[in-house]
Amino acid sequence: MYHLRLLLIPLLFAAVLGNTQTSATTLPALWEQVKIEPLAALQVWTSYTIGEEVYRPDEGKYEKVDDRLNFQLRRSRFGLKGKVGDRIKFNFTLAADLVGRDLLAATEGGANNGGSPQIRLWNAFVQWRLSPQSEKAHLVAGYQVPQIGRESITSALRSTSIEKAWVQNYLRRHLVGIGPGRALGVNVGGLFLKEKLSWGYDVGVFNPAMKAYGGNSVGDVYSPLLTGRLVAYLGDPESKSYTPGHKINYFGQRRGLSLALEGAWQAKTDVFQDNHAYGFDFLGNYDGWSLDGEYLVLGRRGYEDISTSAQTAYLRLSYTFKIGEYWLEPSGMVTQLSGPLSTVDQSTATILSAFAGEETVADIGGNFYFTSNLKLSMHYTFSKGDAGMAGAGADVNNYFFQSGVGPILRGDWLGLGLVAIM
Repeated sequence: MYHLRLLLIPLLFAAVLGNTQTSATTLPALWEQVKIEPLAALQVWTSYTIGEEVYRPDEGKYEKVDDRLNFQLRRSRFGLKGKVGDRIKFNFTLAADLVGRDLLAATEGGANNGGSPQIRLWNAFVQWRLSPQSEKAHLVAGYQVPQIGRESITSALRSTSIEKAWVQNYLRRHLVGIGPGRALGVNVGGLFLKEKLSWGYDVGVFNPAMKAYGGNSVGDVYSPLLTGRLVAYLGDPESKSYTPGHKINYFGQRRGLSLALEGAWQAKTDVFQDNHAYGFDFLGNYDGWSLDGEYLVLGRRGYEDISTSAQTAYLRLSYTFKIGEYWLEPSGMVTQLSGPLSTVDQSTATILSAFAGEETVADIGGNFYFTSNLKLSMHYTFSKGDAGMAGAGADVNNYFFQSGVGPILRGDWLGLGLVAIM
């Protein structure tokens, strides 16, 4: 804790300047403004996979593997959050995910994290409210998720489906290059709150994916990643204060509609002339109903007068009603990727390291909440895909590829999940 407070010294000076304190302020008084609290969360799954197939290149065909039961620690988060005065907030979070995952389970995600789990940095950012008495301008600097795509900026632990819509994975890999979707950068965002119509905005600049020179550079040709999101709130806003994180279920406490336009752009790199994403998202809450979704176009333009694009979207509906002291929430979701299917267009997508083919995932089930931070979930997830002219053995999207295995046909799965947020 002593070393953490030393790291917060620059924030203390910012807080002093921002809070217009007098020159008589002493260092002990500054320490009193530092408030730190631990954070921890777990998501544990039991899944049963049906119909998974693995491609056998020697035979040139897929072969069904055994259906299987799998227990895994899907997500874990632990760290510290807090504030300095009333204008500085910070978040430092570590993660250990996919512990115990069977690579032939149909659940989407990376490789098994092993018997001795690897722990990675998840969030490390500082948020500074630039105006003393207003939510109109906040500066968020550090390792964070770029503010584009509702599913990407909503915590998986707050999802009303058992797993997030994989729209967020396609978007993150398209823009940042890695599934977690984090990047170092700076974002300015804020809220303009009114009685019936409010507005929110985010504008960010980030380090793009670093794949050259052993994963330590974007390459000889450099361009930053630029992002922007503008949202209108009809009725109740999602929050009375600005936050880079979001949720879906308000347990009947919100009557409002959020409508957002968003986009991202990156100019020349070694791989492409430009990389872009644009689209819209929404969230509607009315008493126990929650309806959310998004639609995004992911495009790239190459150096040899070639270009590629894919569309990805999801739609999710849930209803929460009270049973005594608890809540029950039936929910359903459909998510889709639609990319190139022809031989020429799929070849272009490969050259530009983009997605191709089609994938459709449907999730139906229910959640039982003991509290808003403790829930049990049971869902069934259906998957199907179309590789187009790429044919058998293609790894054009997530339906057809599993890290650590190679080409597959992803199966369906029944899942029982527990989420605990502390």
